[in-house]
Amino acid sequence: MKKHNKMGRVLFFIGTFLSAFGIAFEIIKDAPEPFSAFSMPLIIIGVILLIASNFYKGSKDK
Repeated sequence: MKKHNKMGRVLFFIGTFLSAFGIAFEIIKDAPEPFSAFSMPLIIIGVILLIASNFYKGSKDK
């Protein structure tokens, strides 16, 4: 994570948590209907944020 700047780190952690919640709602079969309906969009948004975090690299002069 040292290679990312602050915005890249924020996007990475938010993407990680969204993906984890989406996967958890997908795995749990007893989840209420609104949560299970949001599982796939959460996974997709989380992966998009993880990919976007790679474009926020820190400077190499440090």
